[in-house]
Amino acid sequence: DGQRPHVMSLNVCTDQLVLALADRAQIVSLSNLSDDPGLSFLHEEASAFPKNAGLAEEVFVMRPDIVVTGTYSLHTTAAVIAGLGLRVEEFPYTQTLDTIAGDIRRMGAILGQEERAEAIAAAFETELAEPQGQTDARPSVVVFEQNGVVLGAGTLADSILTAAGFRNLAAEHGVAGMAPYPLELLVADRPDVVLTGRPYNDAPALADQITRHPALAALGTARSSDVVPAGSWACGGPFTIEAVRALRRLRDALADRRGAAG
Repeated sequence: DGQRPHVMSLNVCTDQLVLALADRAQIVSLSNLSDDPGLSFLHEEASAFPKNAGLAEEVFVMRPDIVVTGTYSLHTTAAVIAGLGLRVEEFPYTQTLDTIAGDIRRMGAILGQEERAEAIAAAFETELAEPQGQTDARPSVVVFEQNGVVLGAGTLADSILTAAGFRNLAAEHGVAGMAPYPLELLVADRPDVVLTGRPYNDAPALADQITRHPALAALGTARSSDVVPAGSWACGGPFTIEAVRALRRLRDALADRRGAAG
C-alpha cells in the first residue's frame, strides 16, 4: 500500500468504514468496541486487527498517518493528537440513511480508496432507491428497547424504518431521538409490529424486563429486533443496507399474511 496512508480508528463507527474500504496493510488499529457484535456489524473482520482504547498515548506510540474518529467521542484525545501534528478526521454520528453514501466517499478519499468507495456508495444508493416491494401498505412499528426507551424521529433507525416501508409510531407521536415511551401508550396504540431490544451482550438485566412485560406479550405483535442483523443499524455504513433489507422482508411478510387472512 506504498502510497496509501496508514490509519488508526478510535470509534466503532469509523472502524467499520475503515474495514469496508481500507487495504488490510493500511489498518494500524481499531477501537476496542469493534469486536462487539451488538455494536459492530463487521466484528468478525475486526478480530484480525490490534485494538486501542482511544488514548492519545496509543496514537503517539503507533504514529499512524491519519486518525479517524467520531465527533461525539474523545474530544480531548482528538485535540491532543492534532496538537502532535497528526492528521485527525472526525465523522459525525450518522442520523439518517441520506448521509451514509457521503461518509463512504469521504472515507474513501481519506484512505486513498476513492474507486472502491465510489463503487460501494453507488451500489448503496441504487439499492436504497429501488421500489419497496409488492405492496403500498405501511405497517406501524415501535422499536421498544431497554428501560422502555424508543427510537423516535431523527434517529438512524427511524430513517431505516421509513425506507423499509414502515410508519414509526413513536416519531408520529412527536418523540425525537431516544426517549422513554409509556407502556400504556404502546398497548393503546396496538402497532402492527413491536421490535423489542436484544439483551446487551446477552447478559440478563433489569433494564430488559419491561420488554418482556405480559401486556406487551398480549398484543401478539412483539418480536425480537433480532429480525434486524446485529450491529447493522448501530452505525451508518454500507452494511446498514442489511437492516433495510431485513425490514423490507418483514414488511412484505406482514403484507402476505394479511392477504392470506383476507
